[in-house]
Amino acid sequence: MEKILAVCLNPTFQRTMVFDNFLVGEVNRSANYRLDASGKGVNVARIVAQLGGKAIHLTHLGSNRINEFIEMLKDDNIELYWSDSKSKIRTCTTIYNLADRTTTELVEEPEAVDPSTEKLIIEQFHKALAESATMTISGTRSPGYSPTLYSDFVKIAKEQGKRVLLDVKGDDLVNSLPYGVDFIKPNLSEFAATFLKDLTVLEQEDSQEIKDKVVAKMAELYRSYGCSIMLTRGAFDVWLYANGEFHELPVKRVEPLNTIGCGDATTAGIAYGLTKGESLMESVKIGLAAGAANAQTLRPGSII
Repeated sequence: MEKILAVCLNPTFQRTMVFDNFLVGEVNRSANYRLDASGKGVNVARIVAQLGGKAIHLTHLGSNRINEFIEMLKDDNIELYWSDSKSKIRTCTTIYNLADRTTTELVEEPEAVDPSTEKLIIEQFHKALAESATMTISGTRSPGYSPTLYSDFVKIAKEQGKRVLLDVKGDDLVNSLPYGVDFIKPNLSEFAATFLKDLTVLEQEDSQEIKDKVVAKMAELYRSYGCSIMLTRGAFDVWLYANGEFHELPVKRVEPLNTIGCGDATTAGIAYGLTKGESLMESVKIGLAAGAANAQTLRPGSII
């Protein structure tokens, strides 16, 4: 199977801690915890590998925990291309409370990368892209990169005939579309914030008025750019616009354990299916199944 390049210039260590009951303002002790290499691109690459595909991850790393991050990716069978950013790899923390089955995410904002990083990342990007048939870009860039870097990556990838899937928002998404993106996968609120700025929409909001406006915009973007569009809406049905038609796809109801990385799992499943030669609809089904499996695992960005 051809390789899938997962790009995300915002690496993190993800600490996951489980508590019988988490009490705010008190000392809380956990005997069930783990630490993983993460970030949206790592999650995509790890799940591609778990599905049986070949995954490459492109990112930057810095400070004194580089080797720890690299070893974690080796254990996950992820090929890594990276450059030294001179910036610390952040640590984000997930708190899972068994008493009320709630998940709380504590996010460290990333440090800015060194000015020398972008040139080195572009060099690594060309090497990784040459080995890949499909490219995914997920999430936001760390501070310090040019605002057009992701759209530049898309332009280069499409000029080389690569398949491109995007899970980004805002200008990164808008500026990439003219280059022939194959598939975009924001959630509903991100889509509305990017393309329907007069419409405030929560991720899991559900109304006919919102649906009519969003579907009309999806159709317009499809006609203009030819890209398939999938909008996730939390527990509600997924909205998909592909091959000139609108579809509503049910989301499998599961008892969630950790929802961190579910969107990345979906991206990975779609990229895996398309790269394997499956139809778009079959690839979306693989993606949705991967997202549901991820929700039932404690490890973020994992279906095992």
